[in-house]
Amino acid sequence: METLYLFNPENDMALACNDPYYMAPAGVRRMAAELSTLPAWYAEPEGTVWLDSFRRAEVLSRQLPLSLPINWTAERPPMFGKVAPWGWNPSLIRRLQEAEFPTEAYPSTEHMSCIRQLSGRHTAVRVLHELKKRLPETIPVVGEAFICTSAEEVEHFVLSHPHALLKVPWSGSGRGIQHTSGVFPPPLGGWVRHVLTTQHKVVGEPFYDRVVDFAMEFRANSSRQMHFVGYSLFETDCRGAYKENLLASDAAIETRLSAYVPTEALQCVCRTLQTILAEVIREDYQGFLGVDMMICRTADGYAIHPCVEINLRMNMGVVTRLLYDRYVYPDAQGRYVIEYDAKPGAMYRSHLAFQEKHPLCLEDGKIKSGYISLTPVEKDTAYQAYILVASSKERG
Repeated sequence: METLYLFNPENDMALACNDPYYMAPAGVRRMAAELSTLPAWYAEPEGTVWLDSFRRAEVLSRQLPLSLPINWTAERPPMFGKVAPWGWNPSLIRRLQEAEFPTEAYPSTEHMSCIRQLSGRHTAVRVLHELKKRLPETIPVVGEAFICTSAEEVEHFVLSHPHALLKVPWSGSGRGIQHTSGVFPPPLGGWVRHVLTTQHKVVGEPFYDRVVDFAMEFRANSSRQMHFVGYSLFETDCRGAYKENLLASDAAIETRLSAYVPTEALQCVCRTLQTILAEVIREDYQGFLGVDMMICRTADGYAIHPCVEINLRMNMGVVTRLLYDRYVYPDAQGRYVIEYDAKPGAMYRSHLAFQEKHPLCLEDGKIKSGYISLTPVEKDTAYQAYILVASSKERG
């Protein structure tokens, strides 16, 4: 069955709102439009990518030095019986219903409720607890997380930890997080009461000395099986928002991580996590998902925090993994970046400068070195996805 792919980066915020008539902020809608060609890089061959305007496909096709084995549409085509969005939420389902897609193309109301429950941060708390129970004592693991259902519980947690994080169960990526320092001032109390009123719980986590952010990516199928897709090594900003991914082979990423913890420990975490995720998710969700992790510095050395967040949707780590495996020359490495610059013409000038400074080199149809924009860049573009690749020889 032919699949229709679409990029809806507002998914996490839409889940938090949980309203079929949710409208994303203007900046997020602009991001969705300007990066709408992104699924072309991870879609299955002959899949169709749904754009806000066919012009984006025309511009990208002119700018790309290679062809992508996908189709484009800017119409509202009800003939697709399978839809693969960035993530599922009630407002997207309403859009598909209004566009007269067949009912088998999207989750039912009951199924959507299950997906939303599994998408909450409390699922990560549950999985973390199970991991710590099941992993052998020889595996260097760190991490705690607590679910608080009253302001008194949150206050007790905050006062008990000199440095901690409070998290909203559902929020946008890198949002809905409060840093605390052992005190519970009135403004924090007001924030907590608001969250408890709207979402009924708050997640509390001690603060850890993070050294490396990484993730393990999986794909769930309808048979309750959880397949390991690969590693993701990424960077976030000071607010925890995504910045970029390392573009490298699984083996190269595992080698980097093994400088801190044994490879056997990583592989044991992966196997145990596959089992737990299959038990928790069951057949309620099919598709890609990522489990964010950290390497942390402790008094005894380095340890793995094996479940910081669970992203029950497509994510940039999976995009990077599939992009590398399909289009990047073996042994080459680079960066996968999501860039934003609202200054008129700034993104376009940067695009031209990168093309001149880092000319693209292809070998056997794959990217060996250089710069390539994954999304169209015009004079009014503010959002862009691109990769910058260096061969093993260039890296020295």
